Amino acid sequence: MLLHRSTSEHGLSDEPEHSYLASAADLMIGLLFVFIIMVAFLALQKKAEQEARAGDRDPRGAVTMAIGEEIRKTLPTVKVDPSSGVITLPEDLLFDIGSSVLKESAVERLGETSKKLAEVLRCFVANQMTKLTCKQNPFGHQIETIFIEGHTDSRPMNRLGGNIKLSLDRAISVNAALVQGTSLSGFKNKNEHPVFSYSAYAESRPLIKEDPSDGRNRRVDLRIVLTYKPADADTQIDAVSTAVKN
Repeated sequence: MLLHRSTSEHGLSDEPEHSYLASAADLMIGLLFVFIIMVAFLALQKKAEQEARAGDRDPRGAVTMAIGEEIRKTLPTVKVDPSSGVITLPEDLLFDIGSSVLKESAVERLGETSKKLAEVLRCFVANQMTKLTCKQNPFGHQIETIFIEGHTDSRPMNRLGGNIKLSLDRAISVNAALVQGTSLSGFKNKNEHPVFSYSAYAESRPLIKEDPSDGRNRRVDLRIVLTYKPADADTQIDAVSTAVKN
């Protein structure tokens, strides 16, 4: 049985037409692939721009998240609240109940955390930012101070000074392990003041307001305060224009 190659009515083979259609299909698939890549690229670029604008609108939140992510590398259970600029250290890792003496493991972990903090804070502290270009801080935000805050629950302590002294001693202990004797002790704001300081609140600022005696109220917080940064001229003009229209 003989097989005959199909031909057009003029006796020409259909193969060139098939090849043309196949090439056209390949071209369309290639163009579609390029289009998908371009759309994905533009979407990522738009997301990056939105995140950058968000960092400019909420600088404290952006700075807090950048610092919090670095601390998580050594203290994975740390809690980060960008809305308040507070990073809460895991209290159960730091102290035994009623004690202001850091656990041995806590001293080691805070030493590691200090190194991570030094890396990221170089992008946000005035006397460390000279000639530095940091992707974490595209708008040049600066930290005025970082308070190391001691807190307790409401249960009374049978010790001299009570809860206020306990919370202060805990803040001092964390400051000693995290800052003193490390490179962080040399970090200063634009006024040449040390960036790190400490404060104590005892039970006056409970994390769990419904139950001041809850053990989760015992904590040490890092509270980030930024320097005041005036809006640029364009932003001020927009704000004035909006106020006039309203």
